Amino acid sequence: MAIYEIPNSVQHMFEQGETSYRIVDYTIQEMDNNQSMQFFLDCIGATEDNIDVDDGTQVVVKHPDFEHKLVIDSGGLGDFYSHGFDVTLLDASQ
Repeated sequence: MAIYEIPNSVQHMFEQGETSYRIVDYTIQEMDNNQSMQFFLDCIGATEDNIDVDDGTQVVVKHPDFEHKLVIDSGGLGDFYSHGFDVTLLDASQ
């Protein structure tokens, strides 16, 4: 079983704005929250140019076509094969 409810690119994620995504995949290696964040970033094609801050389970991303930044928080959904990703706008005061 594999469910990939994720954006198809970094740009698509910025176009979607604040939302939640998930990956549930029992066919791949189990991952903790740090590993799942890196997997999510790889899946959407994020590069070093997109990463503003990487704190493991929380990453701030940027895109040249958008003035705002997004914060991605990764978390488990019950086991090491099910992962959630909450995307919020970065508070401009930070």
